[in-house]
Amino acid sequence: MTAGRAARSPLPRAAGLLLLGALGGLTASAAAEDPEARLERKKEELAELRRAAREIGEELERTRKREADAREAVFELEERISVLRNRRRRSERNLAANTERREELKAERQRLRERVDRHRDRLEAYLRAAHRAGQSGFLRQLFEHRDPGRIRRALTFMSYLHEARRQEMERLREARERAADVMDELAAERTEETRLRDRLAEQKRAIARRLEERRALLEELEAQSERKRNRLAAVRSDQQALKKVIERLRGLREDGVLEKVGEKHMAARKGELPLPVARPEILAHYGDSRERRSMRWRGLLLGAETGAEVRSIFRGRVAYAGRLRGYGLITIIDHGDNLLSLYAHNRVVYKEVGEWVETGAPVAAVGTTGGRSRPATYFEIRQGGEPVDPLQWCRAPGGSEQRSAGR
Repeated sequence: MTAGRAARSPLPRAAGLLLLGALGGLTASAAAEDPEARLERKKEELAELRRAAREIGEELERTRKREADAREAVFELEERISVLRNRRRRSERNLAANTERREELKAERQRLRERVDRHRDRLEAYLRAAHRAGQSGFLRQLFEHRDPGRIRRALTFMSYLHEARRQEMERLREARERAADVMDELAAERTEETRLRDRLAEQKRAIARRLEERRALLEELEAQSERKRNRLAAVRSDQQALKKVIERLRGLREDGVLEKVGEKHMAARKGELPLPVARPEILAHYGDSRERRSMRWRGLLLGAETGAEVRSIFRGRVAYAGRLRGYGLITIIDHGDNLLSLYAHNRVVYKEVGEWVETGAPVAAVGTTGGRSRPATYFEIRQGGEPVDPLQWCRAPGGSEQRSAGR
């Protein structure tokens, strides 16, 4: 890559200049180089070193800018994928509802078939009755009688028979039309759901391809930059940003809305609450060292399968749901009385700000957003805005064995 060659080229050049300078000193002492010429040569070497350092700095700055642009593109794509996954989730729920509706329509179709059969049987009975009346000379016998009352009754009977036959034919027609409508409705729903599922799947594949391209670019740019030198500042910046978000949430809390809803009961269950991920591998504990020894984990890093459900540890209200630099897609739940729980690096978040959730309700899915290389959920509990050890509140999944696995 052009950027990679540009970033690497000044280093050998500068090293060569230093080596030449050292060799030049030996040559000068051996050959009694003129002091003025030696001073001029040293000035040129110094100027060349400065140019090399400046080129390195400029290239590093360009690399950092490209890295920042690539990170922003990755964040945007992750948000779009989250939106698409939520749409797909809703579509799957609709598909399940439509499947139930189709079963109802199939049952209705069966009832209509039975109804058609009944109407057909009745119509056949009316036709047979009319046929028998014709064969028996019913009309001729009717007109041979001179009794008006008898004639009137006979005509009324024939009228009823004709009307009953007409009504049965009409019901038969309506039943057949409704059955046809049901079949059309079933076919239309199947076609629409298939089309929607295919479209969402294609959008997801397209964005996933783009995301993979961006991630590959990001990895290449990170390899060229001095990532370790900047990592400490980035972590501190991320933590400061998170602290600002939490402080803002505390400042915006509605007075009295969550009063005593959480801590009163949450404190009673301290040490018994579930972890947000089922059967996790604890990759990092509260207080463990991070990248540099001066930084510590302020929560638990829970390894799990991609897409595994992340559940609320206790009932509360969603105070924040979205993207946060360094944490990816994040959900923060307010449990009342200055108790918050935080779930980060999600591949998708299911709840929106203001929604109430119960204990164990799915709020997100495990992912790698925010720059993680393997799927995991970062989990914090904060009391009064300060992080506390989650294992003081939640049951450890595997005791000491699990703890050693995380270290």
